[in-house]
Amino acid sequence: MKSMTAYASVYKRKNSQTVQVTLRSSNFKYLDISIHDLPAQNIILEERIKRDIKKKITRGKIEVYVSVKGHMENDIYIDEKNLARYIVEAKKIARKYHLQPCLEMSALFNLPQVISWSEKKTQDQFLLSAAQDAVKKLLCFKEKQGEVIKKDMLKNLKYLKKNIELIKSRNPRTIQSETGKEDINEEVSLASFYVADLEKKIHVQKMLSKGKSIDFLTQEILRELNSASSKTKDRITAPLLVESKNYLDRIREQAQNVE
Repeated sequence: MKSMTAYASVYKRKNSQTVQVTLRSSNFKYLDISIHDLPAQNIILEERIKRDIKKKITRGKIEVYVSVKGHMENDIYIDEKNLARYIVEAKKIARKYHLQPCLEMSALFNLPQVISWSEKKTQDQFLLSAAQDAVKKLLCFKEKQGEVIKKDMLKNLKYLKKNIELIKSRNPRTIQSETGKEDINEEVSLASFYVADLEKKIHVQKMLSKGKSIDFLTQEILRELNSASSKTKDRITAPLLVESKNYLDRIREQAQNVE
């Protein structure tokens, strides 16, 4: 189980450049990713960061803040094959027109596709690495918080199950009323069935959007408890139903923060 609210920050330094990536996750029905302070020319890098997040997170509002300071040192690459072609062609022209070949290194290095710099590629990898580390850190935070939520959720579920078992043991029936004699066995049985399914959903390890499933089941249980409450005025059963709905409300509230 993973919490939707989480926070993580990663700071990295390489030569004269530093980068800090901060991630903040909050409650949201769907997955919404926003990346702030990344230069507009880094649109491809932005999409790569979003793609990495989508692989790990299914729900929540994810805000990514990027801070880059300093300059990345350039890696210089000389394309010797292109340089050799320029020299060969220059010598051919010199022989053809009986010219004295004058090949200066500074002029050769200014020719197209002879020298290239890898600053952009190196910087992108540096930023992407920091972002990936921040996502891993965020996931650890989400899982730790998720365990806290799960523990509290199971505590409330325990009391809810106990109440429903007590109600079932009374074989509850409503008193004679204007609508006639009715029982609530069907509602209580359905509520018990949904509670058992809810417990399985809470314990299952690998499941996407667990929060949605838990929230759906709590709505089904609440519907059955409300229906039972409207039928019975039994002095023991009625308070147990009210108390059960209180425990269920707590579980439902906790489910709002589960991914």
